[in-house]
Amino acid sequence: MILLIGNFLSSHGLNPTAIEDLATALSNRYEIKISSDKKNPFFRLLDMAMSVVNNRKRCQLIIVDVFSTYALTFSCLVIFLAKLFNIPYIPVLRGGYLSERYRKYPPIFIFLFSNASTIICPSKYLKRCFDDKNYTIKVIPNYIDLKMYSFKIRKQIKPQILWVRSIHNIYNPLMAVHVLDGIKKKYPDARLCMVGPVKDNRVMELLKILISRLDLQDHVLFSGQLSKIEWTALSKDYDIFINTTDYDNNPVTLLESMALGLPIVSTNVGGVPYLIDDNVTGLLVEAKKSEQMVEKINELISGKIDGYQIARNARERISIMDKKEIIKKWYDIIDDAVLYIK
Repeated sequence: MILLIGNFLSSHGLNPTAIEDLATALSNRYEIKISSDKKNPFFRLLDMAMSVVNNRKRCQLIIVDVFSTYALTFSCLVIFLAKLFNIPYIPVLRGGYLSERYRKYPPIFIFLFSNASTIICPSKYLKRCFDDKNYTIKVIPNYIDLKMYSFKIRKQIKPQILWVRSIHNIYNPLMAVHVLDGIKKKYPDARLCMVGPVKDNRVMELLKILISRLDLQDHVLFSGQLSKIEWTALSKDYDIFINTTDYDNNPVTLLESMALGLPIVSTNVGGVPYLIDDNVTGLLVEAKKSEQMVEKINELISGKIDGYQIARNARERISIMDKKEIIKKWYDIIDDAVLYIK
């Protein structure tokens, strides 16, 4: 039996996480147990711990998500218990801020990584951050099921901009509003749709204040959290996808936008440049530089940059990240780990 530990919160209206989708895919081949689906963080932590304790005699392997927020403490407890009961484990590095966490708190990661069967990174960026520490690290990128995404041809790019992340400071949603303000100076009909749950009420209030101050109330739409089906359907009404985050790893929303034919303009941070080749499969700008993003978007709209060709290149680029191919890599990792245990 294999125990997958992370956030399984889709039953509470949240979108399925990468590990939730992975658990479903792996259940076709292995006996899988998961934890946790508890919405309250304290009860989720308790449930994760008890899942390890209760399954300690049958569990052959634990796969545990490692995030860079407060949930890092969850991973620490799970891995402590795995070591206590001598259960092999594989940490999966999800958080784009993990490199900074390592720089500040190296003993935590020495504890997490020592004795791991292997360590999985979804991007070469994070692998590079830990490469010189002599850990066994393998890259298995995030994936999408390509057949679920229809590529829309956008020969004429209009100033209709889509942003999809949680409303949280780390994703710098304020920059998206500043970008819209810059675009609107040249294209008065410019619109911005911001899709995602509010994770920080203070940031949401700052967004509202900024939108009011810039007189953009009629140009910004907050959709709230949407399901994957809902936001990909919504994407047909938009022509440009922007990613304004200050830290990132291998965001699935970028993969999905590439699959949908949305030309991407993103900050050049974390694992993003390992996914997007500047001026080939997307456009990259410096973090926090809204004026650079405005310039790139204006060039897309004017046709100076061929957005259609970039979108075609992007769709071709992510063909190697199709779910069917990536799951095979997971099979190899797990089979090797279980064989080693035996």
